[in-house]
Amino acid sequence: MTLKGSVNEPFIHSQARTVERPPSAGVLRRVWHWHQHVWPGANLLLFAGVLVVFLLLWNVPSPSGLSTEAWHLFALFVFTIVGAIVEPLPISAMCLIALGICSATGVLTTSEMLSGFANEALWLVMFAFFLSSGFVATGLGRRLCFIVLKYLGATTIGLGYGICFCELLLAIAIPSVSARAVGVIMPILKPLMTEAFQSDPEFGTQGRIGTYIVLVEITANAIAGACWMTGGAWNAMTVQLMEEVAGEHLSWVGWATALLPVGLVPLALVPIVVYLVFPPEIKSTPEAAEMATTKLEEMGPMSIKEKAMLSTFIGVVLLWILSSTFKTTIPLSAAGVAGMGVAVLLFLGVISVKEHIATDKAAFNLLIWFGVLLMLSAQLKAKGFFSWVAGLWSLSSLSPLAALLLVCFIFYITQYGFASITAHVSALFTPLLEIAIKANVPAGMACRALAFCTLAGHIAPYTSSTNPGYFALGYVSLKQWWTMGLVFFAINFVVLCTIGFGYWRIIGY
Repeated sequence: MTLKGSVNEPFIHSQARTVERPPSAGVLRRVWHWHQHVWPGANLLLFAGVLVVFLLLWNVPSPSGLSTEAWHLFALFVFTIVGAIVEPLPISAMCLIALGICSATGVLTTSEMLSGFANEALWLVMFAFFLSSGFVATGLGRRLCFIVLKYLGATTIGLGYGICFCELLLAIAIPSVSARAVGVIMPILKPLMTEAFQSDPEFGTQGRIGTYIVLVEITANAIAGACWMTGGAWNAMTVQLMEEVAGEHLSWVGWATALLPVGLVPLALVPIVVYLVFPPEIKSTPEAAEMATTKLEEMGPMSIKEKAMLSTFIGVVLLWILSSTFKTTIPLSAAGVAGMGVAVLLFLGVISVKEHIATDKAAFNLLIWFGVLLMLSAQLKAKGFFSWVAGLWSLSSLSPLAALLLVCFIFYITQYGFASITAHVSALFTPLLEIAIKANVPAGMACRALAFCTLAGHIAPYTSSTNPGYFALGYVSLKQWWTMGLVFFAINFVVLCTIGFGYWRIIGY
């Protein structure tokens, strides 16, 4: 017997209400619970939405001037890109499903489907991932960061420049922005903020210096990624797309020559601009230099493996430079040089297949989605799709400069609609490059300008794989992030339109 007002009364009433509901409500609730808590596969609602978009496009008659085969391939491309954005499954899974659909529908032959995996740009990034594992495994990456902070970290702005320099240095060898920012730099910055400076959002003290440090890091991370070909996984993709669309071949040195001088300008402004927009309470930071000194003492002298890693890395960079400068004397590709570096590290025991290569999920995840996206872009180009798109949207009525400005603005601003720089580059780089070239923009100028715009990953908490981890720390509010994103959107675009265009014109583009 249950008395009125007892703790059991709500349960009894709840049971009565459940019985009175239509049977369908209970079934739907159980299905939803099963989908959320039991079903191990794709998010069915999101996947259904992506599939509907694909089927609608597939069944629409191909437009005039475009073959049915090219239109069906475009539908599959949209399926993959939309899937990468809304993520009913991870991007690599969506790419594998796209391959399955290719095979089932006969849109592409098996050799065409797998052609992307033989791409040199793909293997440059793969080998760079394996090289970068040596920096983490030996502790050399942390040591280099501590050395920089020891000498630059005595003031708040100096600390900001130290973070920027760490990003720029690590971007030479680590092609994952999240591996640099989250894997190497975050473990250094977190104790620095909370322990050395007592700046902790849990106690409402994030404004002491933590907000400043995080905003500097995420902005520098994005800009440094555009300075080197190996600074971001998508850079190798843009190089491949440039060659396919415009016949422009950029070597590792060619990329650095074109984009490093331009990228250094906004990178040099990051610590000062963040300091002015969101001034930290702490102006002097001797604790940073002291902590770095202490950590270096704890690490002791460089180990043999660290020295081997550093020597190999220097050798790889030198060979990249020499093979680009003396192509006939040293006929080595960038991917080939990186592969040689990996071979040396394996031989010396700095890294091992079992511990560092076979377990590198990020690298093999990249192998899948990068290979598939490269293949889809190449096949769409071969079937004339991007030329057809460029013909639909003509900017020939504009001057080449105005057309380039418009194309770059569209490419930069549309990053707000993508949670992945890779998806953004895959979807828009090729058609916008085609449109620019059709508007009589010099191909070399258009390629380099659009490549520069890939640094847009800083603009929102979701637009780069780095950002969610730093946003979750709680040091930067949504308003602060969007504000700083807009500030550097404006700065980067002004730098592009002045220094970038001027510099590229001077060097012959």
